[in-house]
Amino acid sequence: MTLAELLKRSVLFLCLGVSLQGVEAQVKPDGPDIYGAKNKFGVMAEYSNDSSHIILGQSENIKLGAVGVQYQRRLFATRYFVFSYAAEFRPVILESIPTQTLTITEVFGGSTIPPQTFTDSPSLTARCVPGDVKFSPPAVPPPYIYASEIITTCGRQTNFAQGLSPAGFRVNFRPRHRLQPTFSTLEGYIFSTKPLPIAGAGSFNFAFELGAGLEYYLAPKRSVRLEYQLQHYSNGYTADTNPGVDSGIFKLSYSFGR
Repeated sequence: MTLAELLKRSVLFLCLGVSLQGVEAQVKPDGPDIYGAKNKFGVMAEYSNDSSHIILGQSENIKLGAVGVQYQRRLFATRYFVFSYAAEFRPVILESIPTQTLTITEVFGGSTIPPQTFTDSPSLTARCVPGDVKFSPPAVPPPYIYASEIITTCGRQTNFAQGLSPAGFRVNFRPRHRLQPTFSTLEGYIFSTKPLPIAGAGSFNFAFELGAGLEYYLAPKRSVRLEYQLQHYSNGYTADTNPGVDSGIFKLSYSFGR
């Protein structure tokens, strides 16, 4: 074997070794190949301190808190992202909704009838603005009303609901790293024993949410996830009124899989 042939074979073996090492580095990186399990189960808690017109909703100042369970199934994966089916059931949803109470005082002129005050029962409202309005119509013969006052006071009422979101997906990026950016969307419904968010709005509402966050793997198949979600629910004009609710929600989840 000549020196030239020896050098040629050495270069070929060196190139082959470098290629195999590159392939091995792509297939078997440090740590597990892909974090997460084929099937994942989880528990979650979420909270929103306010609502406003973000997407379509008109209701304001609604607070929301919920706990629930999650299911996720990996559909396909690459070295750059994992795409999964996602579903969520929230057996307990608590909503703190604004109420308004009207107190009306009527004064009669030129008669012995004393002022009369009427106070309505608190009613759910899409927006409550406290205030005091006084009204004095033109002088009329007694004993007609010649002055009135309407006082609006605001309060809150907590309603209970449940929610199921069977149609959703989740995308996790950088699946070979412990810390992964994630994006998700969920679609389903919210059902309550009382109309939500106000009287006449119906007790069945369609719901969807989307958002992003970070998921950190404590172990190859156990993780915690923090997300910010934009949630909207409304009845789709299946009831007399359809104010809708938009909320910005912080969601904390713990997941495990097999």
